Amino acid sequence: MNPEELARTFEERNFNYWKDEMLDEVPDDIDKREGSIVYDAIAPAAMLLAQQSLNMAMIIKQTYIRTATGEFLDYRAVEHGTSRYPATYAEVKAVIEGFDHQPIDNVALGDRFASIGDIPNFYKVVKLNDDSTVTMQAEVSGTGANSYIGQILPVTPNDRVNWAEIIEVTVPARNAETDDHLRARLLGSQNWIAYGGNVADYLDMCSEIDTIGAAQIYPTWAGPGTVKVVILNNDLKPASKDLCHQVKEALDPEEKTTEGYGLAPIDHRVTVVAPEALIVNVRTRVKLEPQASIVGVMENIKKTLESYFSRLRDDWAQIDPVLGRGYAQAIYRSQILSRIMNVSGVANATLPYLNDEDEDINLIFNNNLSQLPMLGEVTLDG
Repeated sequence: MNPEELARTFEERNFNYWKDEMLDEVPDDIDKREGSIVYDAIAPAAMLLAQQSLNMAMIIKQTYIRTATGEFLDYRAVEHGTSRYPATYAEVKAVIEGFDHQPIDNVALGDRFASIGDIPNFYKVVKLNDDSTVTMQAEVSGTGANSYIGQILPVTPNDRVNWAEIIEVTVPARNAETDDHLRARLLGSQNWIAYGGNVADYLDMCSEIDTIGAAQIYPTWAGPGTVKVVILNNDLKPASKDLCHQVKEALDPEEKTTEGYGLAPIDHRVTVVAPEALIVNVRTRVKLEPQASIVGVMENIKKTLESYFSRLRDDWAQIDPVLGRGYAQAIYRSQILSRIMNVSGVANATLPYLNDEDEDINLIFNNNLSQLPMLGEVTLDG
């Protein structure tokens, strides 16, 4: 009997189980019906034993990583030298103009702004940039501020502000790590020992930087001692220049490069870049069911293909399981067709063309180029 089966056994020992067990020990010539003296005497004990059985099932589940949840899983993570990834704070770039439509110069660090809408996001200024923009950080952690681009209103009084607008989310935030994700990390096999600036060591370094959503490592890409780190933000999109600069400074500060002042070992020259977005246009011929709407079918096909490309980006940083090193990823037309065929209203469809080519796409991952798959236009021929 494994722990999960043992836990289920305890869960099945409910009030009725313990009541029947105790009533079976009472002689048959004694009244055991509900409401009798014997029944009323053992009912509280049966209820207590049922609660204790549930407690035992919970203890068993929370003992093992495979079934532990919440704070119990956090405790197991600490035993393995890691912890749950916390939620982070989004950083945005904004322009703040006066009545002459020119940037104003009296915005100070700590000034607060708010987005417009029923549930506004609040931000505070954390940096005054050389290009007359400001960098602001969301006051609430999590992904809520990742998607807002547009007008913001001053919360800190400033009579010179005529217009303020967020123009870019430079560092998207992430939510706190889920139990499932943390459990997968703890149970995932680690074939490499992180040591001395090897690939596994750099992956560990990147996991400690909470603004990185995923990373690929290319050792000795431009000669001995050089390391290229290709990163995604927490939305699993290509990192912005600001984010690449932040990560570069954390790993190998530009002014003291190769001197070991960052996380990278001495003599390692680290380059941090974003991948090149590979826009993939999908075109296929579909036959609809009689009552299907082309508008509704198109919308649902786009949703399912976005989900497919999102899964590809989830796996983008996985080490090639065949080679045991490096990266490899392909976009298969058969998988796209399978998802299209599962959309309600689609009676039949042909194998799609990808970027007008009648073939699968093998993404490029080498020292010079790393591609990231992004869904482009979806065209349905009747």
